[in-house]
Amino acid sequence: MQVTFAAPQQHPPPAQVERRVEALLAQLTLDEKLRMLSGDETGFASAGVPRLGIPALKMTDGPVGVRDGSTAANAYPVSVNLAATFDTDLAARFGVALGKDTQAKGKHVLLGPCVGIARFPLGGRNFECFGEDAFLSSRMAVSVIQGIQSRPVIATVKHFAVNDQEWRRNTYDVIVDDRALHETHLLPFEAAVKEGKALGLMTAYNVINGQQASENKLLLDILKKDWRFPGVVISDWTSVYSADTSANSGLDIEMPAPLWWGDRLRQAIADGKVSMAVIDDKIRRHLRVRLLAGVFDNPEPKLDESVVRSQAHRDVALEIALKSMVLLKNDGILPLKRDKLASVALIGPNAAVMRAGGGGSSGVPPWVSVSPLEGFKAAVGPRVTVTTAQGVSLDYLKAKPLSASFLRTPDGKTEGLLGEYFNNETWQGKPALVRVDEGVNFDWKGGSPAPAINADSFSVRWTGTFMPNETRVYRFLLSSDDASSLYIDGKLITSQNKQQQPGEMLMQAGKSYAVRLEYVEELGDAAMSLGAVNAGDNAKPPSIEEAVALAKQAEVVVLHVGNSSKQELEGEDLPGFELVNGQEQLVSAVLEANPNTIVVLYGGVPFYLKNWLPRARAVVAAMYPGQEGGAALASLLLGDRSFSGKLPISYIQSRDESPAFTGYMDPSRKVHYSEGVFVGYKYLDQHKVEPLFPFGHGLSYTTFKYSGM
Repeated sequence: MQVTFAAPQQHPPPAQVERRVEALLAQLTLDEKLRMLSGDETGFASAGVPRLGIPALKMTDGPVGVRDGSTAANAYPVSVNLAATFDTDLAARFGVALGKDTQAKGKHVLLGPCVGIARFPLGGRNFECFGEDAFLSSRMAVSVIQGIQSRPVIATVKHFAVNDQEWRRNTYDVIVDDRALHETHLLPFEAAVKEGKALGLMTAYNVINGQQASENKLLLDILKKDWRFPGVVISDWTSVYSADTSANSGLDIEMPAPLWWGDRLRQAIADGKVSMAVIDDKIRRHLRVRLLAGVFDNPEPKLDESVVRSQAHRDVALEIALKSMVLLKNDGILPLKRDKLASVALIGPNAAVMRAGGGGSSGVPPWVSVSPLEGFKAAVGPRVTVTTAQGVSLDYLKAKPLSASFLRTPDGKTEGLLGEYFNNETWQGKPALVRVDEGVNFDWKGGSPAPAINADSFSVRWTGTFMPNETRVYRFLLSSDDASSLYIDGKLITSQNKQQQPGEMLMQAGKSYAVRLEYVEELGDAAMSLGAVNAGDNAKPPSIEEAVALAKQAEVVVLHVGNSSKQELEGEDLPGFELVNGQEQLVSAVLEANPNTIVVLYGGVPFYLKNWLPRARAVVAAMYPGQEGGAALASLLLGDRSFSGKLPISYIQSRDESPAFTGYMDPSRKVHYSEGVFVGYKYLDQHKVEPLFPFGHGLSYTTFKYSGM
């Protein structure tokens, strides 16, 4: 494929670059070199050297939009959507737009694309990648990288390597043979380096054949020696576990700060464990990418902010959304006839809000967003009656945290609850910390509750009594990361593990009720909040009955279900294929109320559809279609454009259909890639398993006739 880019980045001649690299290297002190090798005080830049005019390398997430904390950002459709287009020219256009957005945000390094293979069907970050096929991932990656680096921006391909699940992502050990590694899992990275000319690469959190990814022999033996990668290798945030081993293995930047590569690396150099030749190779790479990407010429890169908000970039987002949505089933109901349509009900937790993307570091707050409701109303105009109901919620309900004045410790002497903190996930043994907490409303983010407690793999048990001041039904709400359970008088009232379900209880004023709240933090961010509201107030969840009533009145229903950034996100895998938070019941009830129902699915994973698929007139996989998704969906449903997206994953329905579930969550934390090169549809073909919808499936509005066969 040959793509012509607007305003291509002109690299200086290699010989000129290397001469300048050596001239600058000769002037750097050891202190300056060490500062360049780690993140600076911002946590999102590799330090520069002002006295020599060496700029800092300013970084930003991510693969589907420039995430720098500003709301003025474009939230493009996620990578699995882009892969569903099978359109490398569109991928290149997307890359150019990303590069320009990065410049407009004043950054040099974009932390993307993500090219891991979606081996584990329920991986929390599958939506960030290009699907299950290594060749498709390679082609999309090359085009995106070429587009990004047509601007003075460094693309950072990630996460190197075999990083396809979020469970225990810092410690699970992938056991994989050389053939599977080279022919499948490293193939997109190789293409990114050799064809895409990526100047940055980020390591993964996990272990590979017994070695941490950030200190793995793959970095030197394969990436730098075999592939002759000239750029910088960046650690994922806080994924460095040594000074000398990681330095000698090929890592070039420790992010977000010199946790290992500050004084510890200095000592390793002094002890002769790390040579100056190793350090100088890293510095050469730092200087080289700055020169090749034009960072010296653009130390404060800035395009006018209007570039981000331009119609051209909105058009890119819209075109990807239009070309990526997959028509899984159509029983003749689509396209809808605009001139004959009288009333439509848009129902579901994803009907009135645009689920632009999943959660985690790739999440982008869009500066503009077109929800399905907004898009459909704009497309049909006032003549068509459009109604909406949520039915169920995917967003966590909020409640005011319980005040200490209503709580007492078990001995009844102190306001609050007694907290017992354990450095394990099972409340076993003697607690590492015991204290009185006035209430439970904590957001520790990636940290720990106290110096004595782990940042990950800890549990807490709070006990005491709750004394209500009114006789009424109380609705208790838990909001936690990860799992939590609330018991009152020994009875389980509510629990949360990805799904939030409020619990209710009739309570008498002045009576004491025994409270036990249990919380487990596995990995990543940690948060726990306990609140309560009056069951009659406006915090009441939406009603399936209301949705059913609207469905009965409408000529056609478009039912929007699936996931959101609360269910599908970095740090957590999906618990199963089923629709969560009561959506299965919602779908069944709406289909019973109105057979003319079109189901639209949001998410980067396959959903279990067999319970209701025969009753749905049409099913669309929208995935996460970005900020313009609502407008794109309306155009497709009304036939202004034909569906053309193809599934970049196999739509399986059970754990038995993928070898990736064998050994998943095993206490040994070893993940055996026993299928070898037979990933995704290749495994299904090998074992003669027919998925509900195969890789590459996608209908259109065209009819075909075969004859003379």
